[in-house]
Amino acid sequence: CKCLKEKYGNKSRITLNYDMTFLILLLSSLYEPENSIYHERCMVHPLKKQLIIQNSITEYAAALNVILSYYNLMDNWEDDHDIKSLAAAKLLQRDFKKSAAELHEKSQIIKHRLNNISKLEKENTDDIDAVSNEFGHIMEEMFLYKKDHWEESLRKIGFYLGKYIYFIDAYEDMKKDEENNSYNPFNNLDIENKKDYAKNLLILNLSLLSDEIEKLPLIQDKGIIDNIIYSGILNKLDKEITNERPI
Repeated sequence: CKCLKEKYGNKSRITLNYDMTFLILLLSSLYEPENSIYHERCMVHPLKKQLIIQNSITEYAAALNVILSYYNLMDNWEDDHDIKSLAAAKLLQRDFKKSAAELHEKSQIIKHRLNNISKLEKENTDDIDAVSNEFGHIMEEMFLYKKDHWEESLRKIGFYLGKYIYFIDAYEDMKKDEENNSYNPFNNLDIENKKDYAKNLLILNLSLLSDEIEKLPLIQDKGIIDNIIYSGILNKLDKEITNERPI
């Protein structure tokens, strides 16, 4: 959050999301960059100073965050003519150009993959792997901080996390999308129990994700990373399943 403010200004902080926070934790644990540590108040905690940790990976994640947010906002505008998304994109435009210049190749890959997702969704594809793989490839590129010994594992972690994110969003929106006649890959499946199929896919990708994370020599913040995977993400899935059960 602080890195976004310092690098791009206050308006960029609206783009902060938990996926990027997880990326920072994992990459910082793996590469152990030199940290700048201090205490400071913030908008969320104005009364008590909070511990702030910044490093080269927080700067990398901040740039990625702006790029992905800008493309998503423009996609919302182009698909739904959402004027709020256009206004937010205009606010981010200068920051986006700065970030895209810093990470030009990644920016182009993200744009290409998002265009593929939009194309597949407009075609109303029933190929659930094709559309979820595209978001998997976006996250794969984002987790690839550098090309080294850990490249294969980081690509797989990003890929499985991306597929999981796409699946959980679609899973949560199944009923709403059906009512609104909006695209949802699960609603397009020609199978009897779509929700069970969706839950099995989510659990499979979560298992593959955790297997890849265990291959990394993580020590710093390993407990937090495990808690996000085994408690945070699983609890989110359990909550969705519980909400479906009759009281």
